[in-house]
Amino acid sequence: MEQAVPHERQPVTDAMNSLATVGLGLAGVLAGVPVAAVAYGASAAGPVKMPQRWWLGRPARPALVVATAGSSGVAGAIIGASMPLTFALPAYWIFAVLGIGLVIIDARCRRLPHRLTGALWASSGLCLAVSAATGGDVQPVVRAAGAGLATAAILFVIALALPGQLGLGDVLFASAITFTLGWLSWSAAVFGLLAGLLTQGVVVLAAKVFGREQATFPMGPALFIAWLAAVALTA
Repeated sequence: MEQAVPHERQPVTDAMNSLATVGLGLAGVLAGVPVAAVAYGASAAGPVKMPQRWWLGRPARPALVVATAGSSGVAGAIIGASMPLTFALPAYWIFAVLGIGLVIIDARCRRLPHRLTGALWASSGLCLAVSAATGGDVQPVVRAAGAGLATAAILFVIALALPGQLGLGDVLFASAITFTLGWLSWSAAVFGLLAGLLTQGVVVLAAKVFGREQATFPMGPALFIAWLAAVALTA
């Protein structure tokens, strides 16, 4: 009888996980519309603002709104399928949706706005702190803070030593990535950061091979893809 209880609960758990995957995916699609408005309304300088008619995704063209909403939906579904149903889950869903917007802004404007990276830090910190408090285990949040702060310190030194190679936005985004991945494990944080840097290195090397040495390449997309892969593989 003792062995039958987990077996009986498994279908319920699978159903809840499936529901979370579908629900967070659909929520990501809906959230992708205002994300498209912010991402395509951002400029190369100045604060990021919510544009007029943001509920339609303006000023983004309809095709770009659909692409952004679809990408946010896929990212949200991956989080729903990978993460357990705890208070930490919203942190990763918010990160996935805002991360899509940051990728677009970085690709368009070569910047990662501090307001959005700061929002990632604030939302992740709040959700993970609540999860630690309700779960009675502070070790994951301490590990997350250590990973994030260590990443920020190391990359900040690199940014000072190699001006023009790393911006403060890159430092904040990368440290937010290792902060959330550090909640999962040290190996997840290391994997996510190294995978992002390696992906960026491959892109730059490929550009040199094809004669585009003078081109600049945003780091945000590589870091975000690595973060999403790390969550899917290690959560």
